[in-house]
Amino acid sequence: MSYADASFQEAYEPQGQNNSMTIDEMRILHRTALSEAESKRTELRLVLASRYRELVGSSDEVISMKERAEELNALVVALPELVERVVQSADASDAGGSTETLTTDESPFKVGKDEEESSLVAVRSELSRLPREIHRCLDDKNVHGAAAALISLFEVISSRSKSYPLANLLSGSNQIPDNIANSPLLETQMRMVYLHVQTLPTRVEKLARRVLLQSAAKHGGARGTSAALSALDLLDVGSQKNAAPSSGPSPYASRSTKLIDLYYESKAQLLNKLLNRLTLPTSVSAADATSVANAAEFILSKIVLILQYDVILHPYQIFVQRNFPVTNASENDATEEMKAINNKIVNDIMSSMPRFDSDLLKSKASRFLAAHLPLIRTKVKSVLMIIAGTTASKLGQIRQSLYDKTDGIECMNALDSSGVCSWDEAVSGMVDIRVVSHGTSFAPAVDSGKLSIGDNQGVAASNGHNGQQLGSSRRFSLWGALFSNTFSSLVHSLLTTSFHSVHARVVSTLRTSLARAPPFEYMLPHEAHRNALRIATDLDASLRKVSDDAHELLVHAEEREESERRLRQSLYVQTCEIMGRLLNELRRMLLVKQKEEDAIKELIVGRLCHLLKFRLASLPNLLDPKSSPAVLAGLGGGKSTGMISLMELSSSFDLADDDDDGLISIEEAMEAMESAFSGTHFDGAEMVRDTLLLSTSQSGAGDTASGVTNRTNGSFAPNKHSSAPQNVTLAELALLSAKGLRHDASGPQSALGTVQSSLDEIVTRCFKGWAQAALSSPLKSFRTKLRETIEVASTVSDIEWRRMNGLIEKDDDDVLKEIHDPATINDDLTQRQKIVVGHLSPHFLSYLLAVAAVLNRSICPADSLPPVPSLDYAKALGICFSEEEETVNMMVTIRGSLLGEAVSSISQSLKEEVCDIHGGADKELLKQCSPSSLIQLLMDVKFVNRCFFERNQNGFLSTSDFVDDSRGIMTNLSQRLSESVNAAVEDGLSIDRAISERHSQVFVSCGLFLSSIFGEDDRDKNSSLSDSVSNGVGGTSLLLSSSLVTNPLASSRRFTLLPIQAEKSLTELQLRGRYGKKVREEKESNKDVSSGNALGTGFGFLSSMLST
Repeated sequence: MSYADASFQEAYEPQGQNNSMTIDEMRILHRTALSEAESKRTELRLVLASRYRELVGSSDEVISMKERAEELNALVVALPELVERVVQSADASDAGGSTETLTTDESPFKVGKDEEESSLVAVRSELSRLPREIHRCLDDKNVHGAAAALISLFEVISSRSKSYPLANLLSGSNQIPDNIANSPLLETQMRMVYLHVQTLPTRVEKLARRVLLQSAAKHGGARGTSAALSALDLLDVGSQKNAAPSSGPSPYASRSTKLIDLYYESKAQLLNKLLNRLTLPTSVSAADATSVANAAEFILSKIVLILQYDVILHPYQIFVQRNFPVTNASENDATEEMKAINNKIVNDIMSSMPRFDSDLLKSKASRFLAAHLPLIRTKVKSVLMIIAGTTASKLGQIRQSLYDKTDGIECMNALDSSGVCSWDEAVSGMVDIRVVSHGTSFAPAVDSGKLSIGDNQGVAASNGHNGQQLGSSRRFSLWGALFSNTFSSLVHSLLTTSFHSVHARVVSTLRTSLARAPPFEYMLPHEAHRNALRIATDLDASLRKVSDDAHELLVHAEEREESERRLRQSLYVQTCEIMGRLLNELRRMLLVKQKEEDAIKELIVGRLCHLLKFRLASLPNLLDPKSSPAVLAGLGGGKSTGMISLMELSSSFDLADDDDDGLISIEEAMEAMESAFSGTHFDGAEMVRDTLLLSTSQSGAGDTASGVTNRTNGSFAPNKHSSAPQNVTLAELALLSAKGLRHDASGPQSALGTVQSSLDEIVTRCFKGWAQAALSSPLKSFRTKLRETIEVASTVSDIEWRRMNGLIEKDDDDVLKEIHDPATINDDLTQRQKIVVGHLSPHFLSYLLAVAAVLNRSICPADSLPPVPSLDYAKALGICFSEEEETVNMMVTIRGSLLGEAVSSISQSLKEEVCDIHGGADKELLKQCSPSSLIQLLMDVKFVNRCFFERNQNGFLSTSDFVDDSRGIMTNLSQRLSESVNAAVEDGLSIDRAISERHSQVFVSCGLFLSSIFGEDDRDKNSSLSDSVSNGVGGTSLLLSSSLVTNPLASSRRFTLLPIQAEKSLTELQLRGRYGKKVREEKESNKDVSSGNALGTGFGFLSSMLST
């Protein structure tokens, strides 16, 4: 038994299975059940009896209704026969009356009585026919026929009685003859008919208004519209159709004005209803995007049809031409009979309507369009923005569909196929361009600081034309009035939003990378390269995607030239603005001070800017000089008026730059832009705010946004990273003002050249700061040791200096005795000691090796690859390389920055310690130094000169003033030291040869490290370390016998080789060889065991165990 069966049995069993009942209890239960069953049967019989009585009563009523229906049917069937008999008798009486001669005085009375009877019959006949005709017209939705029949019926009633005011008002009849006598039967019939139709005028009016609230292109066409207007005019009690002429306004003029106002009010309600339906949710999921886009396209198509047919074409046909097509068949296919029928329908409808003033109609229609086109365009733009945020491809399809339905060839053919008038005739008769253009896209805008790129050309082209020329020369088009500039500004807004998003994403990714970067000493070069490469690649992909999406949205076949021109111009301006913002953000990132020895930011930003120079392959297309606003304005037939040159912007910038540091604040930039764009239609200050994403409530002070901004309640909120000063450079302003600036076609003053030069400046600045931080610790040690060396050299004697530097071969005790012997003269001692040229100073060599070590640990294999595949690719990016020049890859950049910092720091250190305030060698200091110390310093200075200015095959990061200053310091110091050495020793030429030999020894021993920063030199390889200078002072060697041995420094960035998997066959051979060797050894050990004694056996066993 299931759970349900058990529950059912438990519910209907009076006692449980475990309980027992007595016989009395069973009897009581049985009697109770029988009584309940009997009561149920009695109740059922009573219910059935009552239902039967009701059924019998209903049957009697049905039978009675059948009898009455049969009687009524008999009367209706007999009615035509009775009417025919009445008509025959009336005809007979008329015929008899015409042939008989009046002989008595009672004959005229009889004739009048017969005429009255015949008129009563005719009136009663009309009272019977017209209500049926009214209902027939209402069933067919023929409001004009129903209204005309109502007016005829009310005219009949009002001609016989004054008791019905509605009939009197609608019929316009107030005079009733005195000799009219109505029979009681006629009075009863008129009363019954009037009571029956008195509500029909309201019904017809509602039906006519409902027709006007529908699109005539889909429901009834011009015929339905004209019929509804005619019905409303006929049933208007205040229309004064039959009013007597007066001195006031014509009743026809008031009727026509009222009808026109009523018509356009109904169309305004229809448009508002569709616009309310066009409201979409603020957020649409990707799954619902297609359905939402389809619904929006359907509603927009309806709006277009209403504007074409209901607002322009049909009113022109009805109100002006008073003719309209009745059927959809063309005029050539219609027969003469059909034409006659159509003309009769048109005449019936238009004859009941007043004449309309064409000028009044044109004014009404133009004001209607001027009031509703901006509303429609605003609503359409908001809806399209939502659609574009979810499915951009669908937006392109909507654009093409709307163009086909407004200016497409098939649409124009359909509008011209009415056979009554063409579309151009209707537009010229209904639309006043000057009225419609007020507040729409036809009017030239004044505030061009916020204009879209699509509107910019219209402004530039309209500067030389007045409003009358504009209104007379331009042709009205719904596509141009509603969608052309709407889609252009929409795409511009989408591009603006997309570029803002790209900028925010790039800067956010960069800041995240900087925040998560390890300390400077633990930064791996390949990680920095990978992060920078990812940001640069994503930026290039994002720019390319934005461009592709914009082309998919905007460009189509019919307007390809115009739309593509606007798109390329908008992409040009937006790309200049995003690159200007990005360059401004990257530059100002470097202004935020951190720890002196932490150059993570400089390293990552420098690598990123270096990659941006070569990885942004989409920039040549986006920044094509042919797409600039100035060039496109000239191609479009206009002039680039209102645009300034870079020279004018530079002049305003120089005036604002008081300290000549190439930077101006935001406030100064706004003033400079206002000054530069004065006399044009651009707002310079607003341009700075918009392009730098500053909040409109701020004036550009130091607390404004720093580059990346976040939209908060419709405005840009300041970024939290606002510690960097707010300033801009001339190059950044040239990019940010691209919409009003004429860039050169090529060269450094073009848009692409400006971007590349700005990136070069940031790269140079980044790696210069990075090199200073990377070499700060070795430089401190170098300066400390150099200062100590100069102090010792200027305070101790020559022999003491040589002893301290290991340049004397005698024992220390003998040297000390000679030094402290009073009888010994220092000069004699000096002459008796041979002059020996020692090794290069350790602090000089260690600093250069530290530079090589920093280079070695700061590069990865990808840094040595060429950044561009070909010279043509580099030229397309705005980078000029000759075939003889070396491609500036990351390896060259890092090495050049390190070399520049190294030579600058060495020269400045020597200048501070050795030179005087005038920059020359300090003669007093040199006089205090011993000859050996001067030789040592000369060797060090010449080594620096030889390394950086002779052997250096790689060059510096940028040839600037500091390189020339360093060269001048080192050359001047070398000359002064040579003069001092020549004055202190006899054979200066031998000293020079010895110094050159020491340099060669250093290059040979440390060439592995120095060649990475200075390059290879074949002269050092061919030099021999075993040769010594034999023509020194006193005929002995100037070089010590012991050579300089420098152990290679361990690098922290060596790329270890991965183990190579051996072949399987080789492994098997090795295993077989080992196994065979082991077998042979075991055999030999067994032979030894068998030939030996017990001790030997035991020892041999243990030894074999130990060996195994």
